[in-house]
Amino acid sequence: MSPALPGRSVYESAGRARQRRRKRRLLTAACVAACIAACVAGVLIVAGRGAGAQAGLRGAAASPSATPSASPSPSPVAVRTVALGAAQVHRGQTVRLRYRIDDAAGRSWAATLVVLAAGGEQARAQRLGDALAAGETHSVSFRVGLAAGRYSYLVHVDDGAGAGESTARPARLTVLPPLPPAFPGSQAVVAALKWAADRSGKVAVAIVDSHGRFSGLNEHATFQGASLVKAMLLVAYLRSHPGPDASLDPVATKMIEESDNASAYAIYAVVGEKGLEKVAAAAGMRDFRPGSGWIDTRLSAADQARFFYDYLSYIPASRRAFARRLLSGITPIQRWGIPAAAGPAGWTTFFKGGWLGMDNRLMLQAAWLEKGGRRWALAVMTDDNPDRSYGWDTQKGATGLLLGQEPTPAYLARVLE
Repeated sequence: MSPALPGRSVYESAGRARQRRRKRRLLTAACVAACIAACVAGVLIVAGRGAGAQAGLRGAAASPSATPSASPSPSPVAVRTVALGAAQVHRGQTVRLRYRIDDAAGRSWAATLVVLAAGGEQARAQRLGDALAAGETHSVSFRVGLAAGRYSYLVHVDDGAGAGESTARPARLTVLPPLPPAFPGSQAVVAALKWAADRSGKVAVAIVDSHGRFSGLNEHATFQGASLVKAMLLVAYLRSHPGPDASLDPVATKMIEESDNASAYAIYAVVGEKGLEKVAAAAGMRDFRPGSGWIDTRLSAADQARFFYDYLSYIPASRRAFARRLLSGITPIQRWGIPAAAGPAGWTTFFKGGWLGMDNRLMLQAAWLEKGGRRWALAVMTDDNPDRSYGWDTQKGATGLLLGQEPTPAYLARVLE
């Protein structure tokens, strides 16, 4: 016979006991986990405070005056670059661009020139240097191969560590179409100077071609200026009289168109030696030497060719038409030499001559010539000529060679324009 089984109440009592024991174990595990988490947090807090203290100590060592409430350090000094002035150049010519780097700290910078097209795209970039001083004016020259149009140029700088300019002020660069070939050509210039070098007496020739390039023979030798000085007297007079003068304009006209000496003395009395010296200084004449009066002033071919090339620039704009009329209107009896060669070739000649001595052994001329938009200048000075016609031939022959004409006896036989 099997033993009797326990009742339901005995089983329920044992189950509740097991549940209580399980709850106690879970509660104990939770407490242990909480304690461990609290300990870890405490360690992290202490470590963080220690690191902050160490950082504070390092900051204090780097900046003794620094405090937790100090303001941020000031930003770096601003640096800017400035392109200095607009430039204009013909394609194929050399342009010189100027710029400045402004930096109150006075540091040196690496710099790059950038040329931008009208649409903002880069047309050219050129390294300028790796140690350019701030506060100074710098320049760069290069031959322009850009298409004709409007551009701008500016300069970027860097210090090798990523720092650069805060602003870069640009300037305009205008590229014009290429100039036509220079006139006279180089072969003609060589032929003219070689021929002139074989002439008798004292001979000097200076040429400024239509591109402004200079060539010469004995170009800095000085000659007594004689009536060629009257071209300088005219400039001095017009600079001091920028408006028409009913009493003196006719005097100046006679001085140039007829080479009248009395009129020259009258104008000289107005402008004086100081007036001539101011003209020489404005034109940058290297060889000008004043004399006891206007007639024995010493001049060179180099100075006179350059002077005539830029002649109108030394005169007030309001008086340029008057000067052109006088220098192109010289009496026919005095139109030998340069105009005798240039006139038949279609050139308009603006010139003045001078002559002096027994049988006019001193023969001088300087001129600028215009034709079809081209403009160039020359001076031919001779002394100790065997006779007057020999000096005329030297002037006409050298000019003729520049114009492509051989100075044959038949060519030189026609003396006046």
